[in-house]
Amino acid sequence: MTTYQIETKEQFTVVGLELTIKSQFNDFAGISREKADFWQRIEADGALAELKSGVKDDCLYAVNEAVNNKMMYYAAVLPKNDTLRADRRIDFPSGPYLVVTGSATSQDELAGQLTGAVFGEILPQLTSHRYVGGPNAIQIQADGDQFKGVALVPVVAN
Repeated sequence: MTTYQIETKEQFTVVGLELTIKSQFNDFAGISREKADFWQRIEADGALAELKSGVKDDCLYAVNEAVNNKMMYYAAVLPKNDTLRADRRIDFPSGPYLVVTGSATSQDELAGQLTGAVFGEILPQLTSHRYVGGPNAIQIQADGDQFKGVALVPVVAN
């Protein structure tokens, strides 16, 4: 089993560019394709560079959230201040989080690896805590020719 920890995190807020996922929730290939196309588009049109211009650190956040019965996905950052223009502010509450770390040669590979470990391996077997919804994120940081990341999934104790 993938190594994980349950950690208490302070509240934090990210701001992000928004994508409404059109694929069915169980169409993993379709969802992955939509997310990859989204990242390509926001890199090509300069929206990602603009978003990254007002950040506290050099991390990107790939955020998943259900809003009004829609699957939403965001390319997000931790802003320096409230003036950074974005589609949405996403609040992560303080409390316990399932934390899983990983590394990969691409952002997509890292996100897939961590998401698969969290939702396909760890959460189904976790008996001390459970995921009850809310936003979850993959925090991504470039490290040379590698990408390092941390999955942050809010949980509650059983």
